[in-house]
Amino acid sequence: MTSNSRISAIMATYNGEDTIGDCLRLLLGQDYPIDNIELIIADGGSTDETLNIIKQYQNKHPNVIQLINNPEKSKVGKGKGADVASRKATGDLILMIDQDNLLIQKNWLKEMVRILEDNDSIVSVQSLTSVPEEGSIMDKYLGAVGTEDPFSVVFSLKSQVILHPHKFHYNESGKYFTYNPDRNNYYYAGDNGFLMRRKAFVENGGYTQDTDNFYRMALSNNSYTVAIPTELFIFHKTSSKLFEFIKKRGYYARYYLRANIKDRDVNWISFRKNTFKHNVSLIGSVVSSLVILPRLYEGIRMAMRTKETAWLIHPIVSFALTLNYICSFVAVRVFKVGVCAPADDKCAGRNGRAGE
Repeated sequence: MTSNSRISAIMATYNGEDTIGDCLRLLLGQDYPIDNIELIIADGGSTDETLNIIKQYQNKHPNVIQLINNPEKSKVGKGKGADVASRKATGDLILMIDQDNLLIQKNWLKEMVRILEDNDSIVSVQSLTSVPEEGSIMDKYLGAVGTEDPFSVVFSLKSQVILHPHKFHYNESGKYFTYNPDRNNYYYAGDNGFLMRRKAFVENGGYTQDTDNFYRMALSNNSYTVAIPTELFIFHKTSSKLFEFIKKRGYYARYYLRANIKDRDVNWISFRKNTFKHNVSLIGSVVSSLVILPRLYEGIRMAMRTKETAWLIHPIVSFALTLNYICSFVAVRVFKVGVCAPADDKCAGRNGRAGE
């Protein structure tokens, strides 16, 4: 069956020369009518070969790729890269994809779309991440855990589907789990291969950040059903070394505390705005990560269940991230350490990329 759905793929880029070529090659080489794809790229002022690579593909597909400037540099937030790009979308469906997302399955896009075309009650589809056969242990671990922030596994929809599939309804014929965003049972998704009906995307307030988008769904009077396919995967080619990864997450933590905390829908901890369960889950995540034993048990259990040994570094990564976040909080709140936008090379280096 040939799909008639027009897709608007949204991407924010910054100094992504290592991955952007493969990202575009695999996206534009999907088993999907290319005339039904528009790719809107908001670049935050790349200084490497990113723009040259994009323009090479733009010359080949002038009617597909639209390149715009993102003066705010960052991807997330009102008026920032993903928001500006998504407002130019004309497709029936919105695809959120990053410069380091590789569509390793040629039928990925067609099958993601098919779920929406076959089910009117489903408004969005979230891809899981793949575990590469080759690569560093960090590549394999982050693919296995399903999130680039393993500290937040208690709130990550992908992580919870991986860790606790029994929590979700499974559609055997469609081979996907479903989740209805709920303030009292809050999980977030929305990036790294997220497809959503544009009508629902707009009525939900567009894109500010994945956590906020899903929280608005949870608070909405509308019913949003999200599908998580079990046989569709995206390769998130992120930081391959533990130190680089922890360093990058620290930049984002400080950026959040200094500049990105304003006008947010989600408060990670708030005794006034959050549910009791949300606050307990966050505190529990901190304690579990610092005590190590709960995360060690979780890692061993998943390593045995999935036969993926990369799960064994789960307690190490969780502990390091949590400690980093605590230090970042103290640095910003107590010592008033400043931080610039994640895309600023002078401040964050190449680890703080707007396209991630």
